[in-house]
Amino acid sequence: MKNICKVLLLFLALLLLLATAAACGSKAQRSAAEPGPFDEEKIVVHGLQEQDFEITLGDLKKLSTVTRHAEAARSNGEKVSVDATGPLLDTFLQQYGKSQKDFSRIRFTAKDQYSIAVPSDVLANRQIILSYISDGKPLEDDMQPVRVVIPGERAMYWVRNMIRMDFETGGDQEPPNKVVFLETAVQNLPQQDYEYFDSVDKAIKTIDLVTKYADINDSSVANVFLKASDGLQKNETKANFLSAFIKITGKEAPKFLAPQFPQGMHIRGLLYVIYGQTAIFDYTEGAACLPKQTEEGTEGIAFSQIFKQTGLTGGSKYQFTSADGKSIVLTITDLGSGGLIYQNARGALAFTCTGPSGKKNVDDLLSIEVLP
Repeated sequence: MKNICKVLLLFLALLLLLATAAACGSKAQRSAAEPGPFDEEKIVVHGLQEQDFEITLGDLKKLSTVTRHAEAARSNGEKVSVDATGPLLDTFLQQYGKSQKDFSRIRFTAKDQYSIAVPSDVLANRQIILSYISDGKPLEDDMQPVRVVIPGERAMYWVRNMIRMDFETGGDQEPPNKVVFLETAVQNLPQQDYEYFDSVDKAIKTIDLVTKYADINDSSVANVFLKASDGLQKNETKANFLSAFIKITGKEAPKFLAPQFPQGMHIRGLLYVIYGQTAIFDYTEGAACLPKQTEEGTEGIAFSQIFKQTGLTGGSKYQFTSADGKSIVLTITDLGSGGLIYQNARGALAFTCTGPSGKKNVDDLLSIEVLP
């Protein structure tokens, strides 16, 4: 009899434990959907109506939701994984007769001013979740009120603390017609010490770079495009770009960064920048990630690779300018097989090609410009 009582008591205890766990689980699920302390936090919306307006997390909670599993890698290699719940961006946009595919870029901005513009190819192919539930629970305080999650894309697009959405409909910028080589350009720019963790490296101001080698007053420039040698691509606002630095020595150089930027806005191994119609290209990064070409025993990057990477416009004539300001103009015929950009024995950039009129060389190569 005693044994039967013990079994019954154990059975009842087990039922009580299961009931308590189920209640706790239900409470966690309910609390995620219930009103919360961040429901009145405002999110600014720009570009959907004539005037900017504000929505709240509470407004988003009224929309139908989805749950999607997403995994991505951070820039430091760390893996992030989440089951994100919230309305799709398209569900939000339907209220205004819009779809995310209608826009050329959508920029999300966080409380700490981290921002990223999601490009048109991502908008056309990925779902974007305005998540307020993570793994079945309300977001942690440091992610409130909303975390943007884009399954299948890098974690840099997963903006937490999102408080602003900018919807841009401007067409793509004209392709660049000039490329400036960073290694040569920095020799004629002021350089300053930049304290970076436990080292002091050299850096240049982006505003100095653009002022000297591009058209800083180009009114068509709203976003500046940056690409790293590991394939990372990012559109940065003109204001943010011009307030930053490019670290040109030390770890992860060339690196786009600024003391006022969150770490997630920094870009290491910068391959090139496109500001208006000027591309600024780093040969060292290019040589590390692009196919090599050899001409007469000299190894470098094919002239055509610069076109392929930066989208540089084609033309019938090209002006090659050296650091001392001297230049030569070569026609398509003069270029022959296309030419090679390489580092000479002094470590300076140079260009060489062999065409019908013989061999042409440019030492201390600064820029290549397409002429009409």
